[in-house]
Amino acid sequence: MTRNIGRLLWMMGTGIWLGTILFFSLVVAEAVFKVLPMEDAGKLLVQIFPAYYGIGLWAGGAALVGALIVAWFSSRRMGWVLFAQAFISWILVLYANSMLHVMNEIRSTSSEFAQLHGESVMINTVIGILLIVGFIIEVWFVGEST
Repeated sequence: MTRNIGRLLWMMGTGIWLGTILFFSLVVAEAVFKVLPMEDAGKLLVQIFPAYYGIGLWAGGAALVGALIVAWFSSRRMGWVLFAQAFISWILVLYANSMLHVMNEIRSTSSEFAQLHGESVMINTVIGILLIVGFIIEVWFVGEST
């Protein structure tokens, strides 16, 4: 029973987080850059990013707690791999959120901003891949022992 609550918490947190990443990357950012001039698009996205990373922090936190419950009550070691995946993803979103504060302080035309933006895109890509891998781990290795 407790393990199933952990699974539900993990799936909801991860699903919300992954959905947010995909929707933002494939729909919102694409539309904003198509409709607005580059400078205005950047100004709009700067306003969206705190909420974007806020969702990642909250949903990732829920996924992390759920993965810990799953790992603790699982008879399989893969539960701890799921927890490690959730932990690494959450640490990465925490780091990306802290980068956002630095990026807001520097000029968007600077090379430092471009480097940080590239890192931010890479971190979001890695988080998305980790979340997808987490779903595979949960469904094929952790969930089958339910």
